[in-house]
Amino acid sequence: MDSHFDWVFVVKYAVNLALLLGLIIYLIRKPFLSFLKNRKERLLSEVDRAATASEQAKMTLEEYSAKLDAVASEIADLQENIRKQGENERDELVSAAGKSCEMIKKEVEDTIRLETTRAVSEIQSEVVDSALALAEKMIKERVDADFTADSIDDFVEMIEEGKWQQLRH
Repeated sequence: MDSHFDWVFVVKYAVNLALLLGLIIYLIRKPFLSFLKNRKERLLSEVDRAATASEQAKMTLEEYSAKLDAVASEIADLQENIRKQGENERDELVSAAGKSCEMIKKEVEDTIRLETTRAVSEIQSEVVDSALALAEKMIKERVDADFTADSIDDFVEMIEEGKWQQLRH
């Protein structure tokens, strides 16, 4: 067996490999460095765009938060205004109902007063008519035959005019 290691073969192939790697590095170094530089620039550009987008998103979020707060405040104001308006309308309705009740009460009192006055007048008229009829009947019963119908009519007329009270005194 040949135990002999062939160093020449290894050195030849190692030199070939070194030359090949050197040639590859020489040929692709500039494009590879350019690729890495472009990639770095693109990544930095993407990071900058992402940071800008993040800042814009934060600004938009703050803007929308402010708008949302303004809308919430406006809604609260509207609710308060609606509540106050409802209370005012309720108060107006209660006031109008109170006034209507007072007017109805006054009308009822006036009607009662008028009806009472009318009833009293009717009763007085009936009493006067009854008294006149009774007086006429009594006078006719007590009058002598000499008394004429004209005298009775004159006396009844005096009673109707209220002069009969003067005769009593």
